[in-house]
Amino acid sequence: MKNVRLKYFLFITIILIFSTFTVCDETSPQVFTYKNEGKIKLRCVISSEDNAKLEAFKTFQTDVKTLLPNYDISFDFVKGDIQAYQTKTKVLLSSDHIPDVFFSSGGNFSNELFTANAVKPIDKYLEQLKFWDMVLPSAKVEGHNGHIYAIPFDPVSYQIIELNTDLFTQNNVKLPTNFTELETAVSIFKSKNIIPIALGGKDGMTVYRMIESFAYTIDSKITTKIINGKESFSDKTFKKSATEVKSLLDMGAFGKNVQSVTDQDAANLFYSGKAAMYCTSSSNFNVSNQKLNGKCKLIYYPSINKSKQESFGSAMVGGVKKDSGLFISDASQYPMEAVKLAVEMSKYYNKYLYEKQNNPAVIYIPSKLGWKSPPNSPLGLQQLMQDLSTNSNISPSLLQDSINAKASKSLIEDSSAFMTGLLSVDNYTKEMDNGLKLK
Repeated sequence: MKNVRLKYFLFITIILIFSTFTVCDETSPQVFTYKNEGKIKLRCVISSEDNAKLEAFKTFQTDVKTLLPNYDISFDFVKGDIQAYQTKTKVLLSSDHIPDVFFSSGGNFSNELFTANAVKPIDKYLEQLKFWDMVLPSAKVEGHNGHIYAIPFDPVSYQIIELNTDLFTQNNVKLPTNFTELETAVSIFKSKNIIPIALGGKDGMTVYRMIESFAYTIDSKITTKIINGKESFSDKTFKKSATEVKSLLDMGAFGKNVQSVTDQDAANLFYSGKAAMYCTSSSNFNVSNQKLNGKCKLIYYPSINKSKQESFGSAMVGGVKKDSGLFISDASQYPMEAVKLAVEMSKYYNKYLYEKQNNPAVIYIPSKLGWKSPPNSPLGLQQLMQDLSTNSNISPSLLQDSINAKASKSLIEDSSAFMTGLLSVDNYTKEMDNGLKLK
């Protein structure tokens, strides 16, 4: 524990000197404590910035007594924004009031925790608790140094294509399962003066994730291979995907001046019926379905393997973010009990999202936990999540904190430039290779 405190000592001293952290009403925690003599004492710290979490945990402080009767648990809900929460957590980790359980959304904060050896790998505890039996197969995302540190907590989303089913029916267009069928659909809609595919071409992240999603239909392990240096963007798989996207661009599949279209512009084109398809995230499906009066359908990306349709619906980009969720302090005296608490918190919050917030995009398999499906749950998204309960062929995007910020920025900028037509496929993929090397 001395090492953890020393790691944060300089950081905290600087904060205090420059007065960027003050203990005041804005950042001071609201503490809920259960004093039960002789019971295991655990402390949990999470941010109060998210109203959904605050609402979900309104009754948890009472219900936890039944869920974990042998525990004496205190909850600190830190007020203020995420920066205030992270600063407060760092201070606590160097104090005599170290939290056993706390939240990190990944990225720099999680990396700081690893550097300081402040958190504990929890692989063996999750195995003992049979955690993986109750969640989606794709929820098991290898984290720092090949270990699991975080218990997934937040809802998940995936890169998908939404379809306006009315436009497909009215124009007698087949739902595309491979790239040839997608090209046919594009040609038909273009002839009808309907934008075939709405895309936020100005947003390089949206463009990259579209190209990445097509690449997954060729090789669902492409992201892992690129991260591990076993394949490059300029090698066969990603280059093939970029080539096919370039062919769509040349066909006018994305409408005019796509390089100037924001993602909100693309969404509005789709909602208004001016576009037949929309490349987006599954998290937007509920809104799209409402805007189109229930005439919206989501599909996996059509397979680039033109002669093979069996890969359609087998691979997808998205899901659980690496090293994001509930962490266990390395200094916790009761690591197994802390993991149990974190699992119960995760289940509790996800049940709230599923049953109360009408959001089926959770990491748990509701049928295994006896959760009740809300009557107005969007069927398309519900069907997707049901399919994913038996599908492990899902991987996080390269831009889900799998690479550093400089490399991510470079990939996003290159992808945005690609949609202007200023970069050839060869130049684009080579620039991506160079960007990935940035530190």
